[in-house]
Amino acid sequence: MENLMGYKFQPSNEQILYLLVEKRLNPHFSHHPIKDIVDICGLEPWDLATESTPESEDQVWYFFCEPCYKYRESHRAHRRTKAGHWKITSKDSQIKARNGPTGTKKFLTFYRHGLPRKEAITEWGMHEYHVKDDSSYK
Repeated sequence: MENLMGYKFQPSNEQILYLLVEKRLNPHFSHHPIKDIVDICGLEPWDLATESTPESEDQVWYFFCEPCYKYRESHRAHRRTKAGHWKITSKDSQIKARNGPTGTKKFLTFYRHGLPRKEAITEWGMHEYHVKDDSSYK
């Protein structure tokens, strides 16, 4: 086997933006591999597998979630769990779908509480997508 290749198919950033727009337009919208969840950032990362819809060995899951804010009049997200917190660990990536919505993608890393600073970082990561407001889907 001198030429061996492998492929993995997942929704692109553009496809996720279109799904988020559809969910915003129709709150009852459902897409098979994506499950609605109340507060994803309130769950421990190791509990996400039990909350996911597809039964797969692949540890990639997709969820729709309403944002949870720290304060009533704030846009600051609440990402704390009992065991730690999700921290933004990269700059926002701008996403522009062809002839469609625009949005941002953030990468979050899970930090455990009670550990020394360098050891607090875990291998759990999450992509968080936001669709920018647009008058065409209000």
